[in-house]
Amino acid sequence: MRRWILLLVMLTCGVAMMMGQEGLNVAPCFSPSYASNGKVTMVTMTGEQLKWAGQAGLKSYRSISVSGDDELSAQIERAVRKDGAKADYKETSYKDGKLHFGFYSLGGRGSGRRYLLYLNRPADGESKTTLIYIQGDMTPAEVKKLMNRDKK
Repeated sequence: MRRWILLLVMLTCGVAMMMGQEGLNVAPCFSPSYASNGKVTMVTMTGEQLKWAGQAGLKSYRSISVSGDDELSAQIERAVRKDGAKADYKETSYKDGKLHFGFYSLGGRGSGRRYLLYLNRPADGESKTTLIYIQGDMTPAEVKKLMNRDKK
């Protein structure tokens, strides 16, 4: 019985984690199956956690970082490129034919505005890919300011 309850809780959490990315190719990137990979670091914050962190305009923040797994990084890049092709606004840069940086505004209104930020860079001799999904009542300029505030 405990196993069934645990399975139900895990499925419910997985569905809740993916709700904001619904309809996007990157949605599977934030699933529990990716999070269980030892080369992945995942962060998820929603609602009150974001208000506590001083980000009242945000509804959802999710990030995944992959180090040293080129196949997984390539899967994420393909998903980002597909979603980015439909973006309302985008800034991208490529290096050696691969997506190096991407900032995508995926539309929406108010707290339903969605953004993807992508960065692929070498780190200590191995690749590191980071994907951030943001949903909230913020303009592209506000999202950029938020992402750059700690770089000073």
